[in-house]
Amino acid sequence: MKLKCLVVIALLGISFFVSAKKKVDNVFYVQNTIDGFKNIPRQKLEKVRLLKNIGFDGLEGAGLSDFYELKSDLQQVGLNMPTNYVSLSFGSKISKGSALIAEIKEMIKGAEKGSLVYFNVQSEDYKNNKDAGDKLLSVILQDLSDYASDYRVKLCVYPHFSLYCETLEHSLKLAKLVSRNNFGCVINLCHLLKVEGSEGIEQKIKSLMPYLIAVNICGADGGNTQQLGWDRLIQPLGEGSFDTYNFVRILWDAKYKGPVGLQCYNLKGEALEVLTRSFQTFQEYKKRYVNQK
Repeated sequence: MKLKCLVVIALLGISFFVSAKKKVDNVFYVQNTIDGFKNIPRQKLEKVRLLKNIGFDGLEGAGLSDFYELKSDLQQVGLNMPTNYVSLSFGSKISKGSALIAEIKEMIKGAEKGSLVYFNVQSEDYKNNKDAGDKLLSVILQDLSDYASDYRVKLCVYPHFSLYCETLEHSLKLAKLVSRNNFGCVINLCHLLKVEGSEGIEQKIKSLMPYLIAVNICGADGGNTQQLGWDRLIQPLGEGSFDTYNFVRILWDAKYKGPVGLQCYNLKGEALEVLTRSFQTFQEYKKRYVNQK
């Protein structure tokens, strides 16, 4: 009798371990590049209602210009603003008290708890002198991170083709220089493929995991991705020859729990159809992962 009980307990333990390992419930939102669709609703409230009806969890913000209006519309339909995509241009004369830093702090103060602000960073002064630029930038980011900590908001630099920070390695260096618990890294798949190619992705994800707080995905073509145009690197989810499911699987295997954004830059077609198909593809990814042996 005791042996049977032990066997049952052991099986329950294994079952719990497997189900816990396979559980995936990342927030799935749409990036603000959704506006590229010609037939997307132009009224923000109608736009977020469309996303709500499809099943998305939220919509990315796009800086301060429409921050409060978008936040209000999202709350009205029961969606969130998981991320806010903000431009941060810095040079030798930028200071903690500058108008730009004050504007960013205003957005941080109004952001939802647990959300994050990621910066596309630009610098004419330091683009060719990143050792000096990183030292100055890290001080600015430390100040912003300390401020954001009181509002439970996370921050990171967004690796972006042709901007100050282009690579995952550089973003990780900045995260280590800033050295704050609420400052991390983000992976945007299309920019990763464009700048660094598709080799070694699994190892890069593993190296980022202690800092990784946001991921953006899309369909894409594989091969020599650094030579491909954006029309091939940004496709509806589920399209293209690059194995986006495997990319997401690696993230889930590494216990990534943060938000996942859908990149929509310059996608063609009917907005409802493309967004619905991409949403359904992500649900299929989750089901496939949970059910894999």
